[in-house]
Amino acid sequence: MKTYISNALIVVAFLWIIISCNRFKEDKLPEAISYNFTPKDTTWKQLSIREKIGQTMIVRAFHKSQVEEFGSIENMMKTYPIGGLFIPWWDYLNTPPRNQVISTIKKAVLDYENASKYPMIVTEDFERGVGSIYSEFTNMPSEMALGAANRTDLAYKFGNAIAKESNVLGINWLLHPLVDLNMNPLQDLVIERAISDDATRAYPLLKAQIQGMNAQGVVATIKHFPGDGATIKNQHLITSANNLSVPEWNATFGTLYQKMINNGAPCIMVGHIRFPAYQKEKRNGVLLPASLSEELMVGLLKKKMKFNGIIMSDALNMGGVAGYYDSEIETSLAAFKAGVDMVLWPTLKFMDSLEVRIKRGEIPMSRLDDAVERIWGVREHYDLLKKKNSIFYTLSDSEKRTIKKDGQEIANTAVTLLTDSIKIPLKPSENKRIAIVNISHKNRTKELRLTQNLLQEKGFVVDTILHNPGFLEWEENLKFFDTYDKVLVAFENRYFNPLGASLLKDKEALAVWTMGMLPQHKIIAVSYSNPYYVNFYFDNAYIGINAYSLNAFSQKAVVDALTGAIPFKGTTPVKLDHDVLK
Repeated sequence: MKTYISNALIVVAFLWIIISCNRFKEDKLPEAISYNFTPKDTTWKQLSIREKIGQTMIVRAFHKSQVEEFGSIENMMKTYPIGGLFIPWWDYLNTPPRNQVISTIKKAVLDYENASKYPMIVTEDFERGVGSIYSEFTNMPSEMALGAANRTDLAYKFGNAIAKESNVLGINWLLHPLVDLNMNPLQDLVIERAISDDATRAYPLLKAQIQGMNAQGVVATIKHFPGDGATIKNQHLITSANNLSVPEWNATFGTLYQKMINNGAPCIMVGHIRFPAYQKEKRNGVLLPASLSEELMVGLLKKKMKFNGIIMSDALNMGGVAGYYDSEIETSLAAFKAGVDMVLWPTLKFMDSLEVRIKRGEIPMSRLDDAVERIWGVREHYDLLKKKNSIFYTLSDSEKRTIKKDGQEIANTAVTLLTDSIKIPLKPSENKRIAIVNISHKNRTKELRLTQNLLQEKGFVVDTILHNPGFLEWEENLKFFDTYDKVLVAFENRYFNPLGASLLKDKEALAVWTMGMLPQHKIIAVSYSNPYYVNFYFDNAYIGINAYSLNAFSQKAVVDALTGAIPFKGTTPVKLDHDVLK
């Protein structure tokens, strides 16, 4: 009996060793390979201390007010020789006349460029294309549409198209793509901005997208290290967290980042996000966000993961980085000291303060030199050390047509059929009259007129578009929908619209109640944003569709797929059946 127990224990121990070894292998990151961004050009060493500091600054280009303050941009640059700009679209869009916005931006960018010794780094954030902000350009499908399409050739075209249109404005550095994974369906910041919740699916699509950007000479910034999308916290409001264990992080975010570092990712934006399973470093008893954490930026990212590119902070006016230091400028200085190489949206006074701290010895000169050398290496790699004859790209008519063709192909390949109890295609002979009900925070009926027109071109009668028909007003008037064969319920709540919510509240929730009172065979539920809405609110709808974006391409794809003009090809890029949503 003792021999039997002893042998059994040996077998158990042996199995435990095998399991532990296999688990240990899975828990480790891929091999870290230091991609060489060390510059051959060493002229950065001859820069003055203020010129070096200027290279670390990505300043908002408030051109009009900066000219008013200094008399000219040339005067400003003599005192504050900054190296990088962010184009604050809200400032330009809100300064009339509207029909001169693009020319005004180009004149401003050229003004900074002419006043600078070296090419200006000009940044923006066009996750859904330049047309998502400036209507003169192309509004592309969302990143999650790329995940649903799941084709690397389309991801390449996506990145290439956005980079080309960015170059028209002189923008050479983009603050995307997201390497976040939308693991938590209640997360309101990441949602369809992420490609997927699956690192294995996301990686080849992100790699191809960046290759498309690089082909146009545009620098990509992957974000938000150590990875957003695991909790429901929004780092614009409060410090967020990546709450995975170290083995879970290694297998997901960590592997994704390591592969992209090994591939030569030039710039990583750190978020205002803690990594509690890894961190020990605290300030006043509280774990620091990555944007202030030397432990995460230097210890993990630069040393363990051998990242030799640029660490950029996320914007330092966000709630997630506030309160750890007495002021925004002290926060900026602390972020730089902890390992940030490029500070996003500092005030010009950052240069004065950092110069004083270095001269006092409070921040070592070696920290500044390390940052500038990294920046110089990326500049050299992307040909941003010598000025060009023109910094603006001109799109040909052929290129414009190709970009629109690619945008439509992405949307067509992405549109995803969730449920179909009536067997599409939808035919006017069987379902002639269709009403459209928009459930969203912001009224999107104007945009949805495109869907109305497209359906009418197919022979349907669509004479009604409603926004958030609340049950308290509609309870006695539900017979209104009796004359309609189908009701297309169009969900659309995107990033920041509204801020601070993922599931529906108030008027949107009351509109769901109204639609839920109708016979469900009438409902065509379509989400043009959050991929969880249809599954959560209308899992019994006879037709359920995810389109991921409300742009023109996605609306056309939905109508064409509904009516059989194109097949549904998209596959769901995130897990829809979460316990929290049951």
